[in-house]
Amino acid sequence: MHTFLPSCKSGSFFIVKDKEFRHIRVRRVRRGEKLKVIWEGSVYLCELETLGRREAKLRILEKIEVGDPPVRITLLQAVPVDLKTFEVIVQKATEIGVSSVVPLITERSFQRREVLIKKKDRWKRIVKEAMKQSGRPFMLEIEDPKTLEEIEAGEDLNLFLDNFSKGNRVRDLNMEGIRSVSIIVGPEGGFSKREVEKMMDLGFAPVRLEPYVLRSETAAILGAGIIMNLAGP
Repeated sequence: MHTFLPSCKSGSFFIVKDKEFRHIRVRRVRRGEKLKVIWEGSVYLCELETLGRREAKLRILEKIEVGDPPVRITLLQAVPVDLKTFEVIVQKATEIGVSSVVPLITERSFQRREVLIKKKDRWKRIVKEAMKQSGRPFMLEIEDPKTLEEIEAGEDLNLFLDNFSKGNRVRDLNMEGIRSVSIIVGPEGGFSKREVEKMMDLGFAPVRLEPYVLRSETAAILGAGIIMNLAGP
């Protein structure tokens, strides 16, 4: 079943315009066909009522109950030198329920802050497409880029992934009573010794993923996914 992001709500109808309307055309949705809509943090089952030249009108049939993530995860991701890899991370982080992503500038990451700021609009478009694919009802927040000197350990649990340390395994974390988690993930090549010491001084604890050394994008999604499921009921 196709999912769309409407332009507005009018009584018991959603109105779809512009790019989303073109998607309805491309996918050849017919009058009377059922589809899903994401609107203001909720998912609705709808039916295509009318299909005009510039907009579609969707009748609301029912609100679909979608569970909230069991924990709020902030992913502080060192930006890979290949920015397309960061796009993959944004997409997958949206799908697994991460709440926010912070592009992190580290010694071995992509360095140009102004470029990252200009990329935010593109990343937001990727988030919207991932929401439609996964049925996630709320946006993933993409914050402005930061350095290690600009972050703080402000969540219930604050971690950084480091397969070279003797930290706990991610799967052995005690998640009882934890409602918010921040996870720092390094770039290809990992963190420098100075950066590791800095993160520990800030209050971030090292954890490791087993059994092998992973690419940055793999570590980010695997780590966040394991923590999301450890925190579940």
